[in-house]
Amino acid sequence: MLQSYKYIAHKNKKIEDILKSFFLLHPNNVDLSLERIKKLLNKLNNPQKKIKNIIHIAGTNGKGSIATILYYLQKYQGKTVNIYRSPHLVSFNERIHIKNKQVSNQYLLDILEYVKEVNDKQPITFFEIITAATFYMFYQNLADLTILEVGLGGQFDATNIIENNLVSIISTIGIDHKEFLGSTIKAIANEKVGIIKKKSCVISSKQSISAKRIIKKKSEEMKSKLYQYDESWKVKNNIFYNDDIQINLEKISLIGRHQCINVSCALMACIKVKKLNIDCKSLYKIFPKMRWPGRLEKISTNLLPNYNNLECWVDVAHNKLGFTALVEWIKQIKMKNFYIILALGVKKDYINILKVIKEANPKILFVLKGESFNSHNPKKIKAVANQFKIHSCISESIFEALDTIKNDKNICNKKKVVITGSIGLVGSFLAKIK
Repeated sequence: MLQSYKYIAHKNKKIEDILKSFFLLHPNNVDLSLERIKKLLNKLNNPQKKIKNIIHIAGTNGKGSIATILYYLQKYQGKTVNIYRSPHLVSFNERIHIKNKQVSNQYLLDILEYVKEVNDKQPITFFEIITAATFYMFYQNLADLTILEVGLGGQFDATNIIENNLVSIISTIGIDHKEFLGSTIKAIANEKVGIIKKKSCVISSKQSISAKRIIKKKSEEMKSKLYQYDESWKVKNNIFYNDDIQINLEKISLIGRHQCINVSCALMACIKVKKLNIDCKSLYKIFPKMRWPGRLEKISTNLLPNYNNLECWVDVAHNKLGFTALVEWIKQIKMKNFYIILALGVKKDYINILKVIKEANPKILFVLKGESFNSHNPKKIKAVANQFKIHSCISESIFEALDTIKNDKNICNKKKVVITGSIGLVGSFLAKIK
């Protein structure tokens, strides 16, 4: 989800105001380039050059999950970890963890104010200036490891200002953000592989044939050692296999087969990079502790006391690849007579997303009218849903849809609901109920 001035909020008014002010520094939400952040970092005395042991993660889907999994794996080995992820789900502070703890409001505000002053009203995008601020925080609080999740693309993403890393991880590549990265897997993969550094290690997740070729070619050009899923390692029946290593993944708290693939990428990095070495015997204790809100997350009935006859799930799927994983899980658990509540970003490929939703066969698809992000016209989505013979209707809000489902007399047992389509949608819902 690409955020904008209109939808940035924070419980701390000073932080909210300064974050909103950053959007006014550049006319575009996204303008992929390294020149502006380079100038600002120079003024900050290049903090990014003083950060060691960087894990850099790009890809279309799963990069945030891989970053989070690595964070847990390393933290529970007794290492201090700085991590930068985006976008956030509920609070902006979620993006930045310093030495295993979420950044505090006061420290965040102090650094944002300082970096704003140093930037001195020069043109820079929102993501670039907060990335520069994050590098400055990480430099002031050097950790054993630093995990960076790419914001958009790879080659010209602000995080790619770094010159060296321990490992580049490429999560599964699919079609998304076509207006910035191109409309083919080949074009998008060429952007993503821009994070691969010379003589480093590359871990590549499950990929299409065309993406595999591009990752292999770039790795060879950079003389980097490449480990590809299905060639160097694999996951079968919840077991991770690499050479003579076998690891049972059944205890993982993250739901869905795609998360087993994401965990396997993180494990490969830990196995192949000395500084990430882990005690495999401790994994059975770490796997159940992993938390990544909004990703196939079941909502406690305590949070929805007025809807105790509903089993409610949220998932931040927002592109075809994400919905493919979601629908695979729905089929896997044989979910029947369930409802989907949907809102999609205005740039999303809703036609192909609806084709995937059709395979899940929801009882009713509720398309939301207005949400806390720049959402697609619900009438257009409903029209295409009708063409695909998906029973759909338009709702004013999540809670209006939940009320309709709650009162549906056609299903007597506990009704199942999936709320999905955007990080903004899931985040705003969780903010209201937690």
